[in-house]
Amino acid sequence: MDGRTELASCLVHNGTVTSPRDMVRALETIESLTYTQTVDGQVMAEGSGTLVKIMAEPSAATILVNQCLFLNVLSFRYLTFMTADDGTCSFELAGEGMTLTLVPVDEPEGSEDRLPALLLDSEDFDAESYVLLDDDDEDEGR
Repeated sequence: MDGRTELASCLVHNGTVTSPRDMVRALETIESLTYTQTVDGQVMAEGSGTLVKIMAEPSAATILVNQCLFLNVLSFRYLTFMTADDGTCSFELAGEGMTLTLVPVDEPEGSEDRLPALLLDSEDFDAESYVLLDDDDEDEGR
């Protein structure tokens, strides 16, 4: 059994990941959300929004503006996801003294036309890989 390779983790319903690639893969499942930002145990901001972009860029910030979340997984040390008994999942991103909790919500009417979050076509995932949630096809027809 000396030649056996180590198996990758298998997380079902609940788990914690530290790899930026795993964080992106988990977050790809979210579009509309509610959020809570907690700093040193105190709630700083709450609201709802749309996950517009997921990235892993060393020089970019995570920004939530005009109910649009531009999320850089490198702003956080780890991501924990938890599934409740009713099947709803919540995500907790932890940084230095700060936690950003995201809870997916049902999509509003007319959201069927939105594209799901997908990684860019690339065999390798690196710190410059990211996900876009905009529909460039609409611009081509104009």
